[in-house]
Amino acid sequence: MFLYGSAGSGAFIGGLINGSGAIAGSARPEFNLQTELLNIGIDFGFVILMGVCAKFDLDKQSVLQGKVDEKVERKKEMRAVSKAMKGREAILQSLPLEITVGSDGNTKTAKVADLQKGAKQHMIIVAGPRKACKDALIGANLMKMDFAMSNVLVVPYETDGESTEQLSRPIGGFGDRPSYETQPYIARATGEDWDDYIEQEIKDAVQQNGDSVKKDGIAIVVTKKGNIIRRGVGTVPWRQMVQQLEETVNPTEGNKGPLPWMN
Repeated sequence: MFLYGSAGSGAFIGGLINGSGAIAGSARPEFNLQTELLNIGIDFGFVILMGVCAKFDLDKQSVLQGKVDEKVERKKEMRAVSKAMKGREAILQSLPLEITVGSDGNTKTAKVADLQKGAKQHMIIVAGPRKACKDALIGANLMKMDFAMSNVLVVPYETDGESTEQLSRPIGGFGDRPSYETQPYIARATGEDWDDYIEQEIKDAVQQNGDSVKKDGIAIVVTKKGNIIRRGVGTVPWRQMVQQLEETVNPTEGNKGPLPWMN
């Protein structure tokens, strides 16, 4: 901008000087009007060019500044979302779950915190439409031995409006359901407080990943210590999640240290 201003100012002053000189020398016999007009035109044309360049540069800076401001605001929003997500760990621990006890299918209700502290249970919550939950549970059924050995509970929560009497909702029992919905590692979310919790989780996921979250569903991985170590969208990588839980709680020697991913 300083360059454009300096060059433009110099050309403008030069144009004024040439104009004044032309007026003063117009009476001389050797005066050439076309030459004088050409010189003045060059000076003021250069002034216009510098003005156009300055305008273009200002517009470009404005666009760049706008992008910078958007990134700053985005980072602020994400920090606020992360803080809210961290705060929901305490809320999650107060929520009730219905779990299967014994081989006869009897159930009992306990708070998440009690299951974490008393039974040392990890937890993977799958929330989304009926189809997303069904696909996730079918995939989980292939790893049921891993869940048993790793003390992992799977908590499906269906967000469909018409699914209030299904496994993941507060009303109704297990009933006649597919085997992948009645495995011992399946825990059922009970109580209206789950509605508020899942609603906030999905809201934050949509803010970060777009409206496709409502269709694809989310997964939340919680350690037995109550820490949420992962949130994901879409297909649930069950084996990877179970391994991550184990490594988080019981890190191997090779993965200890501040930078475990480096050789």
